[in-house]
Amino acid sequence: TQEDADRYFNAYADAINAIAEANKKRHINDASSVSIKLSALHPRYELANTHRVMMELAPRVLNLVQQAKNLNVAITIDAEEADRLELSLKVFAHVYSQLSNYSGFGLVVQAYQKRALEVLKLLAQLVTDHGRLIPLRLVKGAYWDTEIKLAQEQGLKDYPVFTRKANTDLSYLACARFLLANRDKFYPQFATHNANTVAAVYTMAGDEGGYEFQRLHGMGQALHQQTIAKDGLNRPCRVYA
Repeated sequence: TQEDADRYFNAYADAINAIAEANKKRHINDASSVSIKLSALHPRYELANTHRVMMELAPRVLNLVQQAKNLNVAITIDAEEADRLELSLKVFAHVYSQLSNYSGFGLVVQAYQKRALEVLKLLAQLVTDHGRLIPLRLVKGAYWDTEIKLAQEQGLKDYPVFTRKANTDLSYLACARFLLANRDKFYPQFATHNANTVAAVYTMAGDEGGYEFQRLHGMGQALHQQTIAKDGLNRPCRVYA
């Protein structure tokens, strides 16, 4: 409901204010950040309501991002279901195009979606057009069962996500390679608890730095104790709570 959306908006604004104090004098890549869910900020976040979403939601997102920019807080647009991907990209591009002198506005891309690499290419073009780096959180995806069931219910001829884990892993590495090859356009953020994936990213990245790993609170501590740079490189691990 709109009442729920307003409550989430206020909660996000409060969260930005709460962590801003600890972010003073820190580079935005090393400071705490906030992840927001667009579907939490609008009661009808669906492709069929694109016009309404762009008129009502996009300005609210811009409001939050401007607040975050002023307080040195990075904001990440979280991922949604596959049928909302185009809408999320539309909102992101609209807000991104109105910002200046701020490299903290990013989003999440799910490697289990078959469009993942094409989405990264689209975003790279967005950076070329506007000249501001995008923090990009790469995940494998957490709603596989839902995506399969929705596609079956709609009688679609194909699925929007890969149906084999090996293909998702391969897609993740292809996306990782693209991000690492374009560190002038992206700040790559690799969210994974998979040791093989971590080792592959570490090897592909070389000694340049300019990226980070991410894990969920309560998971992957032992693994990511090995990823945090101890040789002077800036390679942190962000913990999502």
